[in-house]
This record gives sequence, structure tokens and C-alpha cells, in this order.
Amino acid sequence: MPLPDARTAVHEHLSGSLPGATLFRCLVEHNDWHIPARTGEDGEPTLVNFIDESGGRWLKLFTDAAAVELWFEKEGGAVADQCLVTAGYSIFGVLEDELAGIEINPQSAEAIHYVTEHIPVLKHWARAVRIEQALSTVDIEDTPLGLLKDYDAYVLVLRKTGDESAQLVLAPDEQGRSLAAVFTAEDSLEAFFETVLADADFEPVPVRVGGEQLFAQLNALPLDGIVFNCSGPGQPRAFGKRLAEYVLSSTQEQSN
Repeated sequence: MPLPDARTAVHEHLSGSLPGATLFRCLVEHNDWHIPARTGEDGEPTLVNFIDESGGRWLKLFTDAAAVELWFEKEGGAVADQCLVTAGYSIFGVLEDELAGIEINPQSAEAIHYVTEHIPVLKHWARAVRIEQALSTVDIEDTPLGLLKDYDAYVLVLRKTGDESAQLVLAPDEQGRSLAAVFTAEDSLEAFFETVLADADFEPVPVRVGGEQLFAQLNALPLDGIVFNCSGPGQPRAFGKRLAEYVLSSTQEQSN
């Protein structure tokens, strides 16, 4: 089932029908964010910071041109002379930790805001979506494999077999192959728990691992392949086990 666009996602979240994790994904995957900017003395655009009564800095983000126009009509946008248009993972990935917050579609019915403590969460989702996009192009273009190695928030699911031992929970496969199930974000892990593990006769244990550790462990296991986000959302990405070897080799090459 396709995810809603960013404006619809905010509306559905505010009405209580869309989980917060899904909203974060929709915001970060949105590719048409409009951000007020002004032209500097050097002729280059600079994002406008809006200062609140306490001196805190805010950014205003808009899902589309119509939302910008509504804000301009109701609030006045004289401080900005243009809007920069960018992808969600690009803007959310570089948010400053010191921001007081961001406002999304202010003055519209689909307005929502996030404050300082949400900034790291949004940045994390930006990194997750960037990794998923990299995975989607590994076999069709020159994707920097270092991106896969540097990501530090992969999740594996383990099944405890003893006090100090556990087995890797595999992705389902009709051909009976041993495919490692790897997850890049909270919602992909939840989807796996709700579908594949819904009737499990054991207690699954999710474990967060960094990329270098992940690919080293997968390379050492007797696996046939690796599946990222096997239960969605979005299209799962499956690779032969050699992906782990390629990622580790690229790491060694970069360090030489």
C-alpha cells in the first residue's frame, strides 16, 4: 500500500489515523519541500531563520507552493524573496541541533511543528531514507558503498537459544534459502514483527548494529543472501551475500 503524500500524511496523523513513525517517513521521503530564503549580498540564497519571543530560531517548511502562498497571504512573507526547493532527506538531514524547532505548513489546516528534542529523530529518519535510496541503486549505478558501511542504525532480530547464545532470525523465503533479515528503520522492523513474527513461538530480540559490524558478521555466516526491509514499507531489497564482501572491500580500499 503506497504511503500518502506529505500534506495528507500530516492531516491523517493529526486525525489520529497515521502513526508518528509513518509520518516521519512521509515527511523525509517528500521530494518537493519549499523553504523560505532571502538573497544575500553575495547573490546566494540563505534560509530564513524566524526568531520567536524567547530568541529561539525556527525554520518554516512547506509541502507545496500552495501552502507557501497561503502563509504569505495570512502572515506576510516579506522577510523572504524566494523559496528553495529540496528533497526531505536533504533538509532534515542537516537541521541544526540548536534550532528551537521547525514549522510545517504554518497557517494551513495541515500545520504541525517539531521542537528541539525532535531534531535528532528527524535527522535519523533522513539518514535511514538516504540509506534506503542508496540500497535501491546499488545494482544500477555507482552507489558509494561507504554509505552502507557508515550507517550506524541497522537492526537485526535474534532468537535466544541459551543464556549466552542466539540465532539470527531470517527473512521468509519460498525457496528455503538462508536470507538475513536486516532493517533500516523503526517502521520496517515493526512491519516484520506484525507479519512474519506475529505468531512466533519465541521472544524476538532486536539488536541495533553499525554497518561495519553488520557486514562483517553477515560475511562470516553461512548465508545465501541479505534482504533489507523484507516486510516493507516500500520495496524490499535483496542481494547475494557478496554484498557484505563488497562493502568490506570498499572499506579496506578507502583506508589504504
